[in-house]
Amino acid sequence: AAPSSNATKKIMGPITPILALAAVHLLTVILAASQEGALSQVLVFQEVFDPSMSQLGGMQKMFAFPNFVAEEWPHVLIWDLFVGRAIWLDGLKRGIDTRVALLFCNFIGPPGLLIHVGNCLLSGKGLPPMGYSEDDEDAD
Repeated sequence: AAPSSNATKKIMGPITPILALAAVHLLTVILAASQEGALSQVLVFQEVFDPSMSQLGGMQKMFAFPNFVAEEWPHVLIWDLFVGRAIWLDGLKRGIDTRVALLFCNFIGPPGLLIHVGNCLLSGKGLPPMGYSEDDEDAD
């Protein structure tokens, strides 16, 4: 199956592909920020974080700007890959089938993580550590 294949392990095992995509994303942000009118777009973006305003309204305004869409789309895809990679690595390490969780993670994001957590709990393997270890806490 694909999650256990050597090709998947070679491509998604190292973090290098995600770092490369993150660098491309940063370049997209820099190019967008250097465009004429970028400052006015940042001012609209502030609405998203202003609790006295409609955050949804701010996001709707932002999607009217091609530069924002050009930044936001790879942002979402890279994040889905990052979380999907963490799910995949956990599944390999603990012997959990991740195919459904990864499918959902790639299509609609966070529910894929919830499905993985459900799979982990239903299989009796507990919450996914996602890099955390109680041993790390005891070392402090």
